[in-house]
Amino acid sequence: MNTFTSIIFIASPLLLITMGALISEYAGRLAMFMECIIGLGGFFCYTFTVLTGNVFFGISISVLISTALTILIERISTKMNANMFLSSLAMNMIFSSLSTLISSTAFGTRGVLYSEKFVFAQTDAKIVTSIICITISAALIVFLRLTTPGLKLRITGSDPDVLVSKGISPDKYKCASWIAASFCGSLAGCFYALRLSSYVPGMSGGRGWTALAAVFLGRKHPILVAASVLVFSIAEFASSNIQNIPLFSSLPSSVLLALPYIISIVLIIVVPQKKDVPGK
Repeated sequence: MNTFTSIIFIASPLLLITMGALISEYAGRLAMFMECIIGLGGFFCYTFTVLTGNVFFGISISVLISTALTILIERISTKMNANMFLSSLAMNMIFSSLSTLISSTAFGTRGVLYSEKFVFAQTDAKIVTSIICITISAALIVFLRLTTPGLKLRITGSDPDVLVSKGISPDKYKCASWIAASFCGSLAGCFYALRLSSYVPGMSGGRGWTALAAVFLGRKHPILVAASVLVFSIAEFASSNIQNIPLFSSLPSSVLLALPYIISIVLIIVVPQKKDVPGK
């Protein structure tokens, strides 16, 4: 497996997660729950694949449940006029606690879950999931940039009064943005679980936060955001392989593991952010 292929395998699910986060940011309601919706999606995928014996059912049920929970919390928060930023952050704790509770109750452990019913060829899983992630991500970019609903969603965050003046409710698009974010995050979580042939607590590995960083590093433009994802993926690949280079073999493993996050922080500080332009 060459370097380019390995980087694409790393980048594809992160790109899907980032597209979900980008949609929510366009709607003015950034999905801060991306980190834990990934883990929840992976957990439900494992659980229902083992129960049904069918990976397609496992993925479908996982995404449906994860998205339904997001809608439920979003609707409750909206009806109660709650602070949506805080609600989004709280969802991280809810999703993380929920998977832990069900895991300890149903499987008797809070740790790694493994079953012979949930074993997949690693290379095949990476190829198939990468194709799906890239395809969906490309479709979302087309939706955002070239369709009327996509334009309305972008206007929701930048100038909602324009929609109100036309009799369109911005709240509808805000809710839809969280649905899209949940779909992308939970589906990516399913794919991570398939690649590992198991459910591993914390398997998101900070990628939900990395996706949020990519949104702002890419100045909220889909193509630039995708380029940011590629940069972070190269950093992740480097952190996993740099010790094979004699010059860097003495570096502590903790530094190598932190490399993608160090790079993201540096880039966000260094790269200037442009001001939002309505409808852009």
